[in-house]
Amino acid sequence: MIEGQTPPLAIARKILKPETIAEVRRTEGITNSAYLILDRWALNSPELLKELEAKGDHFYMTRLDQQMTLEARTLNSDTAWEMSQRGMSDWEILSELGVDTELRTSE
Repeated sequence: MIEGQTPPLAIARKILKPETIAEVRRTEGITNSAYLILDRWALNSPELLKELEAKGDHFYMTRLDQQMTLEARTLNSDTAWEMSQRGMSDWEILSELGVDTELRTSE
C-alpha cells in the first residue's frame, strides 16, 4: 500500500531498468502525466510493463505516447472540464468517460 504523495517515477523506478527511466526523462514531449501513467502501470501491472520494456524502447515509448495523448485529449475536453468543476478527480473523469487507464497486452 502506498500512502501520501510519491515523486514522479518512484514506483516505475522499482520495475523498469535505470536506462529506461533515463530514456523516458530525456525524451522530448514526455510530460509529468506520462510519469504518472508509468507509475500507475508499474503499480497495477508490473509484469506487463516489464514485458513491454523488454520489447524495446520503440514499443514502450509508442504505447506511453498513445496513452498520454488519449488521457490528455480526454481531460482537456469541455465535458471533462465540467466534470472537474463538480469536484471529480482526473481518474474519475477518465473512468466515467470510458478511458481504459490500465496497461493491456496486445496479443
